[in-house]
Amino acid sequence: MTVTWSLFIYGAIILTVGVFFIAIAYKYIKRLLYIINFPSYISVLEYHMDKAYDLIHKDKILAYSLDAFRIPDDEYEKLSHDFVLLVRKYIGPSLLKEFVQLYGNEEAFIFILLDYFSKRYENDEIRKTAMDNLTQEE
Repeated sequence: MTVTWSLFIYGAIILTVGVFFIAIAYKYIKRLLYIINFPSYISVLEYHMDKAYDLIHKDKILAYSLDAFRIPDDEYEKLSHDFVLLVRKYIGPSLLKEFVQLYGNEEAFIFILLDYFSKRYENDEIRKTAMDNLTQEE
């Protein structure tokens, strides 16, 4: 009877250690798959960010552009917050979880979204200013 219990205890220890190593291997394999499929993830994310930015630009930013006003800082904060919420809605909960895992945490993912929004807004402003300067010179 002691031999049976000893085998059971050794089997349980080996099984526990095996599951632990499988869990670690799964974590690294999943991370490797994120790296391998990074271009696909980014394509999906950029598509949804473009879609969200275009909607916000058309609905809210364009009104300021037509009046030749720069967006006030408090309104800019609200628009960037709306942009993040819209992207999150577009990608859905399962892809949101994937992107949060890809970037490490939700704070890093939101930083990526806000950086994209800022760059798109600045590029639109620069392009608009450049076009205004060209038309004024002629």
